[in-house]
Amino acid sequence: MQDEDIDDHRTTRELLETLDADYRKCYQHVIRQLNVADRTEDGLISADTEFEARQLIRAAFAYIEGATYILKVEASFNSEERGVELTPQQQHFIFEADFEINDKGEVTQKPAKIPLVKNIRFAFSIFAEANGIPHKLDTKAEWWQLLLDSIRVRDRLMHPREPSDLDVAPSETIAMIKAKGGFDAELQGLLSARAA
Repeated sequence: MQDEDIDDHRTTRELLETLDADYRKCYQHVIRQLNVADRTEDGLISADTEFEARQLIRAAFAYIEGATYILKVEASFNSEERGVELTPQQQHFIFEADFEINDKGEVTQKPAKIPLVKNIRFAFSIFAEANGIPHKLDTKAEWWQLLLDSIRVRDRLMHPREPSDLDVAPSETIAMIKAKGGFDAELQGLLSARAA
């Protein structure tokens, strides 16, 4: 738990680096387990990597969600620097704020609940708009489809109802690795376009 009195000078870059390092550690653990596993006569690998796979999937989504939020915040700062006016509604979704009227009739702010897929699309779109970059997220790309599949796996792992919900097939682990790699490539492409 974080002490609210501590002044935290760490940057969003450090956040993203930490999340990526966590993912890489999980990835290395999966690979290590596969490398020391027994191989059957027909070449199949017999390894118990489900714990590591669950950790890898959780770490990948922590990274993706963190990067998505950081991308939106960067869009807000970049829009101010470049004189691009974002709407109040866009700013609310950038900072994941929603509003409601409480029992006293007062407007109060609460965290917005934005589904991950919509949030990723919005983050890439708003970043491109704020930086004057012609960019359209390719939702037909293999990595995007694998991300959608991996979201279902993540949801199953985070809200298990029966023991089999914790099972992670090797194909699901590979899908997550490819989805995270595709997300990174898309993110790097967008950041490179801004720098150009």
